[in-house]
Amino acid sequence: MIVEIGSINVDYIIHNRRLPVPGETIYGKGVTIMGGGKGANQIAAAARLGAETVFLSKIGGLDHYNDIVMDDLKWANVNTELVETVPDVYSGSGYVLVNETGQNSIIIIMGANGEITPDYVDKNKACLDKAKICMVEFMIPMETCEHAIKTAKKQGIVTLVNPAPYSPIDDSFYPYIDIITPNEIEAADFCGFAIDDEQSASEACSFFHNKGVKNVIITMGSRGAFVSDGKKRMMVESYKVDALDTSGAGDSFNGGFAYAYWKGHDLFTAAHFGNAVASLSVQRLGTMKSMPTLAETEQVMKLPAL
Repeated sequence: MIVEIGSINVDYIIHNRRLPVPGETIYGKGVTIMGGGKGANQIAAAARLGAETVFLSKIGGLDHYNDIVMDDLKWANVNTELVETVPDVYSGSGYVLVNETGQNSIIIIMGANGEITPDYVDKNKACLDKAKICMVEFMIPMETCEHAIKTAKKQGIVTLVNPAPYSPIDDSFYPYIDIITPNEIEAADFCGFAIDDEQSASEACSFFHNKGVKNVIITMGSRGAFVSDGKKRMMVESYKVDALDTSGAGDSFNGGFAYAYWKGHDLFTAAHFGNAVASLSVQRLGTMKSMPTLAETEQVMKLPAL
């Protein structure tokens, strides 16, 4: 089983030919409202592929769009029995501007995600008893991320941390992370230098390994993912596609990777699979509802079933 402790957002996706510059007002082509949030997207991607999942998160009692979010999670076959409603706040939200080439700018409001506390994790930690992987991302309070990962690690569960959006990590946290999956911008924020090729990506991997992280995956957009297990390092190339909307690309990679790793595949094979999932996701509009099925992913890979 894969357990995700992460965010739920109501996503407002605005489509237009280009993104506005500061101080400019422009008309958009249209808006789509759908479920999102990095935690919800990642666990939805894994569940759509067939993983057994449990999602720990919270929604806001004031929000009028919770049915959309919960219906999207149900569509993906995510177990949401432990998701709680917080009265007197709105659900987390994401405001996504997407241009005609699929590039995006995003503003996130934490909302009910800020109420995902260590106590909430402790109250529901029985779900970790059957888990093989525990995933977190940084759209929830950092103290909760750290507590969740330390709790899972102490129970012998593989810990997967997607450190997005970037937030500093205390040195005591790193050794509890089995797999960390920043993109090149987030990795640069941690390391203090630009990551724009395989050499700099390898140096970034060394930074994380020296901090105590066992495995490092740096996602690098259309170039693929640079992967290191501490001994072997290589670029796992992406699938070349025409992107329609890159929103949620990293989330789809993480969910796809987690699924393949849950199925017993090694770090590099799982990253290859994650790239295939992401390549399908970016050819569709939106985030959670863009996640592909296992059959669709296998067709892209042209490999035996995982």
